[in-house]
Amino acid sequence: MLQDMKGSTYSSSGQWPDFTDTTEPGQWVADPLGEGFEYTTLDFGVDDEGPAVGTLVRYKPLGWRTLLPRRYNGVVLSLHGWSDYFYNRELAEFWEARGYHFYALDLRRYGRSLRAEHEIPGYVDDLAVYDEELDASMVLLGAAHPDLPIIAQGHSQGGLILTLWLARTAARVQALVLNAPWLEFQGTAFLRVPMHGILEAIGRNNGRRKLVLPERDHYWHSLSDQGVGEWDIHRLWRPRYAFQPTTAWMKTILDGHALVAKGLDLSQPILVLSSNASHLSTNYSPIMQNSDSVIDVQQTRLRAIKLGSFVTLSQIPGAMHDVFTSAEPTRAAAYRDLALWLKMFQRKR
Repeated sequence: MLQDMKGSTYSSSGQWPDFTDTTEPGQWVADPLGEGFEYTTLDFGVDDEGPAVGTLVRYKPLGWRTLLPRRYNGVVLSLHGWSDYFYNRELAEFWEARGYHFYALDLRRYGRSLRAEHEIPGYVDDLAVYDEELDASMVLLGAAHPDLPIIAQGHSQGGLILTLWLARTAARVQALVLNAPWLEFQGTAFLRVPMHGILEAIGRNNGRRKLVLPERDHYWHSLSDQGVGEWDIHRLWRPRYAFQPTTAWMKTILDGHALVAKGLDLSQPILVLSSNASHLSTNYSPIMQNSDSVIDVQQTRLRAIKLGSFVTLSQIPGAMHDVFTSAEPTRAAAYRDLALWLKMFQRKR
């Protein structure tokens, strides 16, 4: 059993089901994350991989304080990264404490949206496919909170997905918070361009072809309480070895990186949080507890300033890849910077 910020206990992920149940349309049910969390299924029928569903999670804290009248400032829609899902109670509690309704989306073939029929978790051959989940989430949020501004929040691959979605749609999002967004291929664009050509050639006839890459568990080791981290994470939804990438998936990621490199001209205020250093290695090192072991943060900051005209960069010394999973006091520094930026956003409105 673990404790949340208020000291109440909730079940560990070892007691969670491998696959969550699909809800009826409009039905919210208790989420495995515990007290105050509910989820609903977004059903898009069946695609080539099986059931095409997304899952929207919401946080509705319980207790006597919820009975008092309260003015909310807005709504947050949070999006996870690659081989990932929403599990951070503390993040939901942060937003709620500042007067924001909190929602998180598990994309199709991720987390709560993963089904036994799915042979390739996380598979997609075009990031624009996720427009269905994002658009449907926006409809639900708009109906539930019609007069409140919406902030989109994305981590790693989720940050890339959100920026591209906003660049090609007219989504009613007033601000964007990016947590170590994956905006460029590791290394530089000099590696991305030839890599794109190779993937296009080998995946032309079979985009589902899996890339044979070394299996590495260093990020899981730094994150999980089963390693040296402090987070209780699901064995299938955030596995020790990340989902195996395919040629089509990697190609659409590189296509997205190329678009970011050209500039997206987003009009929303954007906050980009990242560690102050990267440590990219094939083997675990204690240094990874105090640095980004997944993306190149220098390249991320260079690409971030091309997202739009109002971009704020926050460097968090000693942060991990997901800055909000870093150890204290680093995690507190990330929340401090987010709170300061949030005050600026609210004044600007």
